[in-house]
Amino acid sequence: MTNIFVASAISRNLRNSLLCFLLIISYTAIPQNQISKKSSAKESLPINLSKDDLFNKTKQLISNKEYKKASKLMRINYARFSDNFEINWLYAHVFWLNNKPTKAKTKFKKAYSINNNNKELQLDYARFLYQNGKTQDLEKFLKQSNNYETKDAEYLLMQANSNFWKGDIKKAKEKIKIINETYPNSDITKKLEEEIEDLTAGYIRTNFEYQTDSQPLNYFGTHIKIGEYVSRYLNPQLEISNYNFSPQKESALIVNLKNEIYFDRIKLSATINGGIYANNSDKTDWIGGLSLKKSLFEKTSLKLGYIKNALFSTIASTTFNLTQQTGFAELEHENKYVIFNAGFNHNFYDDGNYINSISSWILSQPLKVYKFSFQFGYGFNYTDAKDILFIYDNSGEGVYDPYFTPEEQQIHSGLFILQYTPTKDLTIKGKLNYGIEAIVQNPYPVEVAPNDFEIGGFYEAPFDYMDIEGSINYNFSKKFSVNATYIFQETFFYDRQNINVGLNFTF
Repeated sequence: MTNIFVASAISRNLRNSLLCFLLIISYTAIPQNQISKKSSAKESLPINLSKDDLFNKTKQLISNKEYKKASKLMRINYARFSDNFEINWLYAHVFWLNNKPTKAKTKFKKAYSINNNNKELQLDYARFLYQNGKTQDLEKFLKQSNNYETKDAEYLLMQANSNFWKGDIKKAKEKIKIINETYPNSDITKKLEEEIEDLTAGYIRTNFEYQTDSQPLNYFGTHIKIGEYVSRYLNPQLEISNYNFSPQKESALIVNLKNEIYFDRIKLSATINGGIYANNSDKTDWIGGLSLKKSLFEKTSLKLGYIKNALFSTIASTTFNLTQQTGFAELEHENKYVIFNAGFNHNFYDDGNYINSISSWILSQPLKVYKFSFQFGYGFNYTDAKDILFIYDNSGEGVYDPYFTPEEQQIHSGLFILQYTPTKDLTIKGKLNYGIEAIVQNPYPVEVAPNDFEIGGFYEAPFDYMDIEGSINYNFSKKFSVNATYIFQETFFYDRQNINVGLNFTF
């Protein structure tokens, strides 16, 4: 028996080492593709240039796409011309080209403070704010520079797009109307008008789902969602779901109404939902929740919320009305290399029990090769319940009842995503979340009376964890698309397979 455990441990360690090696190779390969070739000998840059020489030399470096050299040249010569209008304007462009929007904005403001009547600078600064998504700053600047009520087509189009990004469809349409009246033969608003039409179109999404697991618990679910975007304050969606379970013959109905509100000025979105959960074997209960998502700074957001939803993960949970309440917090950050997410969930129940979960994952940005894209990453999850709801029959066989309550479960996993887009209408996607190491404290029984067993303690149990998902989506037209998804999941509690097909209509 000892030899078996030793062999198992060696096999697991070899597997983990191999996966870690592959992940390290994947991560080191990505930046290597992004590092440009550098000359072994650094070219020295001139100092003490005249204003005209600095201006011309910098523009020459920009035209040669040597943006970093242009930045260094400006830095070592800027101090003597810090109050010059043209140099500040050019320096703003250098920062912009080097993807440093905060510093670029500072130099644009400095140039504007020196000469606030230059119409070319005003338009250029507005372009910068617009292209960097600074919608609030753009609106303020247009008013400050007396360009808010302009009839210039480029200004109007920037305002229309900015209003669209903020979700203010009414103002976007007003600006489009002015453009079309002022420039009747222009089609510059065509793309934006199509985007507005797509966003505000009503939709119906139907989904047919079948799941089977090793408990065994099977169910067939039908879902329908109906919604329409009206404004940034009114974005309602009604969802109706019906479930039929077996081997028991219970069924359940869920009706949920959701609305999303967006407050652009403070970069905050709020989603509120409420409805009912009706299990045909028990009473009806309410479900609902509120989540808030706040943009902290560029590409970093914090999400907080509370939700109460139906829970039917075990056979026992399908026989009565069981709900789970969750308080959660989630932080997400994205840059040009990776996407990072970390979260905490506190699930609590009417019986006084609770389950805490900490999770995080990091995923590379897509690496595109031809019509394929690849992503690699790592995930971690730790879950622990206050009370372990594990019961035994009279022969000592146990099961979680009425919901899964893990004791100190840890999962380290490697992540891999592959996407193939052979045409603009067809997307095929595969995801793999493979457990490098997964352990849990497993309960063992003790016989307290003849044929009467209780939890005697726990022992550390490694287990196999895997989550595989494959999906295909095809757009038959702008009004109709079909998607299909297959999921296989292997966990400590059970193995499950899920198949669903969705039909999506817009009108």
